Amino acid sequence: MKISNKEKIMLYILGIILIGFGYYNFVYSVQINKIQEKTKQKNELEQKYTTTMNTINSIEDRRSDVKILKAKISDESLPFYPTISEEHIILELDTLLKDSGLDGGIKFNPIVSDSVESVDKKNQTLAESSLQGIVDQYNSAAGGIDEGNNTNEKSNQNNNVSSGNSNKSEASSNTKDSNNDDKTSTTSNNSNPNNSNTSNTNNSNANTSKNSKDQKKNTVQYVKFEVNFEGSFDGLNKLLNTIGKNEKKIVVNSIKINEDTLDTVKGTINLEIYAIPKINDELESYLKWDLANTYGKSVPFSTGAASGIVEEKKDTSDFAVSVKSINSDLPTIMMGKTNDDLRTTYVYADSNSEEQAEIVFTQNGDKYYYKYKTSKGTYPANYEGLGAEFTTTSKNIVLNISSENRITSNDKSELKLKIINKTDKLVNVDISGDDSADPRVTVEGDGSNISVNQK
Repeated sequence: MKISNKEKIMLYILGIILIGFGYYNFVYSVQINKIQEKTKQKNELEQKYTTTMNTINSIEDRRSDVKILKAKISDESLPFYPTISEEHIILELDTLLKDSGLDGGIKFNPIVSDSVESVDKKNQTLAESSLQGIVDQYNSAAGGIDEGNNTNEKSNQNNNVSSGNSNKSEASSNTKDSNNDDKTSTTSNNSNPNNSNTSNTNNSNANTSKNSKDQKKNTVQYVKFEVNFEGSFDGLNKLLNTIGKNEKKIVVNSIKINEDTLDTVKGTINLEIYAIPKINDELESYLKWDLANTYGKSVPFSTGAASGIVEEKKDTSDFAVSVKSINSDLPTIMMGKTNDDLRTTYVYADSNSEEQAEIVFTQNGDKYYYKYKTSKGTYPANYEGLGAEFTTTSKNIVLNISSENRITSNDKSELKLKIINKTDKLVNVDISGDDSADPRVTVEGDGSNISVNQK
C-alpha cells in the first residue's frame, strides 16, 4: 500500500497532535498540579513564618503590656481587702477602737457576693421662708440704687419670686391657668388609658430588666457589720479619722449617736468592707498575719508599695514619677498624681530604651490644670484640652522623680521628660536615687520657670 506525501504529512500532524495531547494530559497537567500545590505550601509556610516572626518580635512589647496591666490592676485594687476574713477584721477593728479610746462590740451580717448596691439620689424642693420675700424686695431696691439698669433686671427677676400681695394674686391666677392647661393636656393624653398604661408598663419592665442585667454584670464580695461604741466625742472623732485614713477602704454607711452623759456618747456605726481578688501575693501575706503584726496600716508586699510612689503618709508633692530597670517586676516608667489612692491618674510605659514623656501645666484664671503622656497612655484620655484641674500643696508645683542605679551595662531604660509650664508658679523637680555615672532621668523645659534638684 502506497502512501502519498500528502497522507504522510497528515499522519505526521496527527501523530504530533496525539503525542501533544497525551503529554498534556499525563505529564504537563500532573506537573502543573504539583507545582501549584508546592506553591500553595510555600505561601502557607511564608505566612506562618511571618506570623511567627511578628510574634517573636512582639514578645517584648507583650511583656511590657503585661507588666503595665499588672501594675494597673495591682494599684487600683490596692485599697481593697484581698478577702473577707472576720477574724482579721475583728482584730483590726478592735485595735482601732482601743487606739481611739472607745469600748464596743461588732455584729456581722452574712458575707454576700453581689453587685455593688446603687444609691438613688432624691431631690426635694423645700418651701421658702416667709421672710424670703421681704429680703428679695430689699435686695431689689438696694440693687436698683447701686447698680442701675442691669441690676434692675435682676431685681425684677427677684420680684417675680417675692411674696408681695400683687405677685401672689398674679401667681395664683397663673397657677389656675396653668392647672387648667394641665388638666386639658392630661385629659387628652389619658383619652386612651389602656394604651398609655400598657406602654408605661412595658417600658418600665424593659428598663428594670436592663438595669438588672447591668447591675449583675460584675459582682464582688462584701460584708456589712455594725459596731457598737461608747466613749468620748474626741474618741469617736479619732475613730472616724482613722477609718478615713486607713490603708484599706472601710466604708462608713451610717452612724447613730446618742448622748449618754455630758462627757460620753454611745451609738452604732454601720460599716462595709469590699474584697477584690489580687494577682500578687497579698492574700497569702494577709492570711499569715499574727497578733504581733500591725493591722490595716500597710501592705508591704503589694506592687504599689514596691513602686516607690505609694507611702503610708500623705505626700507633700503634687506629682510623682518612678523610673525603674527593665529587670524590675514593675513598669520602667510610672507617672501619676500623688495621694491618688485608686491610681486613676497614673500612666505607664515599659521599655529597655529611652522613654520620651511629656507633662503640661496650664493656668486659666485662678485655676490650674495638668496633663501628661507616655508612649503607652495619656491622662486625661482626651489630651487635646486643658487637662484635669488640681490644687497645689504649696506655693510651687512639686514633682518628685524616683530613680535607681543601673544594674548592668545592658540596662538602658531611662526617661526624657519634657515639662511645659504655662502657669505663674515655679515647677520644682526633685530627682532622687538616680545613677550618678549614667543618669536615667533627663528633664527638658524652660529654665526660667522650672527648677531641677538632684538629691
